[in-house]
Amino acid sequence: MPSRRNGYTFQVGVVAILLLALLLRLRGLDTTGLWGDQAFTLNTAMRWVNGGPLPLAANKSSVGFVNPPLIEYLYGAALFLWRDILSVSLLTLLGGLVAVAVTGAVTARLFGRRAALWAMLAFAVAPWAVFWSQLIWNQTMVPPFAALTLGGLLLYLFDRPRAVYLVGCFAAAAAMIQVHPGSAVQLLTIAAALLLYRRRVRPAHVVAGAAVFALLFLPYLLYQIGTGWADLAAVRGVAGQEATFSSAALRLSLDLIRAQGLYGAAPGVVAFDALAVGLFVGAVGVVVWRVWWESRGEGERGGGGVADPLPSPLPRGEGVSDPLPSPLPRGEEVSGPLPTGEGAASPLLLLWFAAPLLFYWRSGVYLQNYYLIGQWPAHFMILGIALDTLQRLAERWPGRERVGRVAARLLPLPLLALVAFQVFFSLRYQDARAAGDGPTLQVRHARALITQSNRLLAERPDCRLVGLGHGESVDNSNLALLVEFTDPARVLLADGDLSLPLPSPCAVYLDARPGSRASYALAAQAQPIADAGVTLKDQAWRFYNWAAEPRGQTTAAARWESLWLVGAFRGEATPGQNLTLVLTWEVVARPPANIHFGAYLLDAAGSVAAQHDGPGFDSAQWRAGDRFVTFHPLPLPPDLPPGDYHTAVALYTWPDIVRAPLADGADMATVDAQVVVAPP
Repeated sequence: MPSRRNGYTFQVGVVAILLLALLLRLRGLDTTGLWGDQAFTLNTAMRWVNGGPLPLAANKSSVGFVNPPLIEYLYGAALFLWRDILSVSLLTLLGGLVAVAVTGAVTARLFGRRAALWAMLAFAVAPWAVFWSQLIWNQTMVPPFAALTLGGLLLYLFDRPRAVYLVGCFAAAAAMIQVHPGSAVQLLTIAAALLLYRRRVRPAHVVAGAAVFALLFLPYLLYQIGTGWADLAAVRGVAGQEATFSSAALRLSLDLIRAQGLYGAAPGVVAFDALAVGLFVGAVGVVVWRVWWESRGEGERGGGGVADPLPSPLPRGEGVSDPLPSPLPRGEEVSGPLPTGEGAASPLLLLWFAAPLLFYWRSGVYLQNYYLIGQWPAHFMILGIALDTLQRLAERWPGRERVGRVAARLLPLPLLALVAFQVFFSLRYQDARAAGDGPTLQVRHARALITQSNRLLAERPDCRLVGLGHGESVDNSNLALLVEFTDPARVLLADGDLSLPLPSPCAVYLDARPGSRASYALAAQAQPIADAGVTLKDQAWRFYNWAAEPRGQTTAAARWESLWLVGAFRGEATPGQNLTLVLTWEVVARPPANIHFGAYLLDAAGSVAAQHDGPGFDSAQWRAGDRFVTFHPLPLPPDLPPGDYHTAVALYTWPDIVRAPLADGADMATVDAQVVVAPP
């Protein structure tokens, strides 16, 4: 009867913790930020859902190589069920819940139910765990796969050597590495564990797991073969960077259990962050002591047979701390005198925590805490195991049982205080994001913009949508998600400081770059659409109507094979300031290569006095008959001599930088032959 009651108490505790985790992650789910990375991955996944090709790669990583495609398959699955960005947010939330649940299940199996409840509670409310469970980003899907990888490895080595555990571990490891390659360091942990406990490892299981691991990388392998392994150069470049020893990895690892770096305005955050660090450092000490004591006890027993999962002086306590029955009677499926259960699992848990710290101790990469996110769920398991260990010791205090029971009930109070604060912190932070104190573009804003864009395009079937944001191409624009979430054939994206597309016969503009050069031009030429747009912080992103104006004579235009220069405007030439050159172009045909623009101020001898180079309007989006404007600020030197100058423009292919010839054979066209720089 007591066992049934204890089991019921444990189940209620698990449900309550998961419900708390769900509520924290569901609240404010649509207030997390979106920028170029998310826009690209969402757009790529939606292109696949819309009938496009299977993605073989994802976005480019911060260290220069292209990420594997698994994140696109995960996002695509969510979008297939519900074609809304919020479906991907819900997928991320589900991943966070899975991480908490798996942590609890594995901890309960190997370390006892009470340890599992403490580990789950700490994981459920940790501010960064809540935040990563809400944010759409590649690496925020690491926690569920990290928990499955570590959990499968622990269960295989210290519960039963079942193939499903090890194959599942390898499959989860492949997924973990694909969503963030920085977590690949844990492959070393897996390899070390399999070598250390090789008596329990079956070669057939390793071969099966390795095959599944390799199979999950097959699409990425096809991509690399198709590009001639171009990313190897980027990887070699990272490996060759100068590195220095730094404690950054340790500090960032501690951030994963506190609120550091999320929101500093919450009262009490400094004190409770210090409490979190103190509790965790103490917990590591307890687990290290426990490993030492249990290894000492095993040595005294001579190492024969299978060790009792909790040898003296750590007897199993009563109530929810009672572990599940050991599935390994003495001698079953064990090929040698290897301890199983808690005593042997703790060193592997510490190794899982320590491996990324050692790997990043000397790094040439500027670290963020998500580089260490593959350490999860070790932080929380260590906290839970340490607290449960202290409670068990207190409950069995020789000769002072009553005092021990009271002490056991008081020991969790610091952790419970931290839990209460971290719940408060997440609520406060979510309220701040909802009030606008956070990323400029949030999920809720993107959903509103997509809905309005689809409505405006439906009302104007002959017009196209032009998004003016950050990023000169679809691949790096913060508005990339507008393409596949509206109508790919009718969307153009541009950087508001570089260009202004003028599609024919009309366009609906979204000005998501207030204050940019294109924004000022748009406000002077187009009509704002009433009741359309969103407000983000102190910015108003508005929609505009624009219709193509009658075109004048273009016979005198400078002509390239794909483009004509049909208009120009020049500002004043003042030394020490920018000379503004605004050029209007008409597309004749889409070029076979990527085109960039060069604008120049030349002196009488033809020497370059000032220049501006850039992509202008992405040539991959050119369509015959359309026009666009490019903006070229030419920085004039303060000591520029007075005299006569002229402005010129050239087109060249990128990245090989070969100038495109004009129809007359020249490689540069004069824009204004009479630019006078007056003396100061």
